[in-house]
Amino acid sequence: MANPQSPLDRFLSRLIKNDPPRAKSLCVSLLGDALAPHGGAIWLGDLIELLAPLGINERLLRTSVFRLVAQNWLQSERHGRRSLYLISEQGLRHTAHASQRIYVGPPQEWNGEWTLVALPRTGNGLAERAELRRELVWEGFGMIAPGLFAHPHTEASAAHDILEKLGIPDRALVLSARDLAGAGGLPIASLASQCWNLDELAEQYRQFAKNFGPLEKLLETPPAPAEAFIVRVMLLHSWRRIVLHDPQLPGPMLPDDWPGHAAREICGRIYWQVFDASEAHLDALAGRDNERYAPLAADIASRFGGKPA
Repeated sequence: MANPQSPLDRFLSRLIKNDPPRAKSLCVSLLGDALAPHGGAIWLGDLIELLAPLGINERLLRTSVFRLVAQNWLQSERHGRRSLYLISEQGLRHTAHASQRIYVGPPQEWNGEWTLVALPRTGNGLAERAELRRELVWEGFGMIAPGLFAHPHTEASAAHDILEKLGIPDRALVLSARDLAGAGGLPIASLASQCWNLDELAEQYRQFAKNFGPLEKLLETPPAPAEAFIVRVMLLHSWRRIVLHDPQLPGPMLPDDWPGHAAREICGRIYWQVFDASEAHLDALAGRDNERYAPLAADIASRFGGKPA
């Protein structure tokens, strides 16, 4: 960080100390947000240098990178004594899937239709059912009855992808449904507080706004590129950890004062405040002596509602 006496530097140091990021998770955040839009390739030494100011030492980073290769998030190439790491096809798919939640958010309109996943009483072992439940909950589905999961806007293809991934494509029913509660029945939406832990999620959004809101004033003085990069990485890393556990319920199902709305606005404003300077730092480190480092993808300008003019 440029000046250890600057208010921004003290703020960032305190932020990292209070919530030190884990190396592997931070790598994934950086890969998806900053490196994938440039082609997804970086020298290991440059990755180490990029993340060192965030408290990630070389040993932890090397271990995390090796694990990401083993999990097919990354691929490696040897060039003499140097190692170049590239985001794999699987890593790019994961990144693209997460981008909708991170940068766009839940739909503000809803046609009232639900995607349901129903598990037959027979044909699935306990381990398979438990693993499927974990995957569906991660995707945002809520369990509305034993063996019955629902989501108000996730497409059926997402459920089919989960079943394919687990190797059980023929062991669950994927249905499209619409509430018929007009005659006095119980609407699925009324079960939201039982099926999704919205109180805990709301508190996470409020805490995010509390942690990062003060940055807007601190950034009125343009930060140095290295500081801007730290802000961007910490901001997106914290944001990603929340929104990837958010079921992304459509606007009509959420309370009017839902804190996720304000938190997303704060995140977007700060993101664009530091974006250009952070890109300068990224270009200087990740782009040096790297023929695989591509110009910034044009569609990045649409993140968080669009880059301000």
